[in-house]
Amino acid sequence: MRVEKLDGLVARLHAHPRRRLTLLVGVDGPPGSGKTTLASALAGLDPGIEHVEMEDFRPGPEEPSADEVAPGLDWRRLRSHVLLPLSRDLPGRYQPWHPEAGGLGLWREVAVGGIVVVEGRYALIKQLATFYDFRIWVDAPPEVRRPRLAGHDGAAEDPPFSAQEPNRAAHLRVDGSAPIDPATHYVRIRR
Repeated sequence: MRVEKLDGLVARLHAHPRRRLTLLVGVDGPPGSGKTTLASALAGLDPGIEHVEMEDFRPGPEEPSADEVAPGLDWRRLRSHVLLPLSRDLPGRYQPWHPEAGGLGLWREVAVGGIVVVEGRYALIKQLATFYDFRIWVDAPPEVRRPRLAGHDGAAEDPPFSAQEPNRAAHLRVDGSAPIDPATHYVRIRR
C-alpha cells in the first residue's frame, strides 16, 4: 500500500488516453467503503470533473427493481441516459431519484468533455464496465464499513459481487479505511 495525493490522481486522469471527448471513470466498491468520499474529493479538486451518483438511478415505486444484476438500481437508465450518449460525444441527461420527494427530480445535464465520474454500488458491473476509460475499486474491511452505514437503508448488506467480480476490472484499487485526510490523499493498494 502506498499513500498518494489526490491531485496526482486528477493529473493521471487528465493524462489518461481518451476514446472520446469525455473521459468516463467508474468508481465502485462495497457499501461504506469510501466511494462517495473519493469521488466527491476528486470533483472538489477540479471543476472539470462531474460526479454522477448511482443512487440517482433508483427505480421509482411504480417500477420496482427485480433486477438481480444490480438490485435496487436502474442501471439501464444510467446506460441509456448518461453513458451511451457520452460515449457518442453527445450530452447526457437524466432525472435523479429523490426518495424524500418520492419521485424523480428535475432533469440534470451531463456535459460533453472533461471527466465524468460515475460512483456507487454496481458502477462497474459488466453491463456498464466497457463504457469506462478508467475504473477504480474502493474497499475497506467490514469492521470499518459497518459503522459508516448506520442509518443507511439496506446498505449494510454486502452486494452479490462474486459473479461479476468488478474489483478485477479496476485499473486502480483504493483502501477506503486508511486514517488519512480523504480530501487530499488516498491509499493505493498494489496488485
